[in-house]
Amino acid sequence: MKRTRFIIALALLLTAQTTAEADSHIVNATAHVISLTFVNGGIEEWREQKPFDTYALCLAWKHQKEFLPPDPPAFISFVYCAQTETTPASS
Repeated sequence: MKRTRFIIALALLLTAQTTAEADSHIVNATAHVISLTFVNGGIEEWREQKPFDTYALCLAWKHQKEFLPPDPPAFISFVYCAQTETTPASS
């Protein structure tokens, strides 16, 4: 009985450590920035992505960008956040 408890406790400990390591590699949100610029009499679209550790950080950054002018030479920018999950690369 004591041996079974020890094996179960060891299995739970190893599972918790593996899960914690995997979670540290997951990106939870990505900010997408779409900027529009005038080029040769037309409009060109530029897209950028910025990763964040949490969705809340992404939303806070998005909120900050709403009050700032777009980066030159863009005349307008749109920002939205999307939740993402990535699997850790095998070593």
